[in-house]
Amino acid sequence: MTCVIVEDEKLLAMVLEKMLREEGLDVLEIATSAEDAVRIIDTTKPDVVFLDINLGEQDGFYVLENISHKPYVIFTTAYSEYAVRAFDENAVDYVLKPVSRERLKAAIEKVKKLSMLQSSEANERFKRVKDVVSKIKIEKIPVESGDEVVFLCIEDIIYLTSEEGETIIVTKNGKLRTKIPLKVFESKLSQEKFLRIHKSYIINAEQIKKIVRNYFGSMAVEVSNGDILPVGRNYKDVVKDLIS
Repeated sequence: MTCVIVEDEKLLAMVLEKMLREEGLDVLEIATSAEDAVRIIDTTKPDVVFLDINLGEQDGFYVLENISHKPYVIFTTAYSEYAVRAFDENAVDYVLKPVSRERLKAAIEKVKKLSMLQSSEANERFKRVKDVVSKIKIEKIPVESGDEVVFLCIEDIIYLTSEEGETIIVTKNGKLRTKIPLKVFESKLSQEKFLRIHKSYIINAEQIKKIVRNYFGSMAVEVSNGDILPVGRNYKDVVKDLIS
């Protein structure tokens, strides 16, 4: 964890730096005035700032009002009367001077716990956004048909079938013929979503309307456009898995 110390008393700054390094923090710089603090914080972008309040002409609150980077803030001061305002500025902790090792350690632990919590929340937000994006994402597949390359929306595919050396792609908007073999599409399309039900048919599982069985044990699948497709003897288990 990186930090910057803002302290105008050199001796106190040196003592605080030693204690922080012993606690495993990386002290990037020490600022001795409010103006220096603003410049150093925005340049080094530390995780946490140990901020004195009385800094000569300006104070620690001036620093918070003027920095662009927003680190965790732990106030270190000899004046308890500023505590309420400090927490109004979202300070993590308010440590009175002289700073003891135990009190400093407790303040650092607060920062670490807060950092872990916010990191976990950020990861969860990212996961939720990613899940939403994956659901609304419309994937397309390029299909060479005649002299054109058509970018076909995968969601629109109902089924694919082979016929006379060509693959016919049946979609919600019509049919498309291509010389690309059916087995090539089988390797490209998601096997969780597209099922091989016959040596000549691959269907979009989301487009299945009903499964039909006759007295002889044969099976067929009716898809959303009303077409009824045969299920090959070697592919019955694939369809049975859908209803098991």
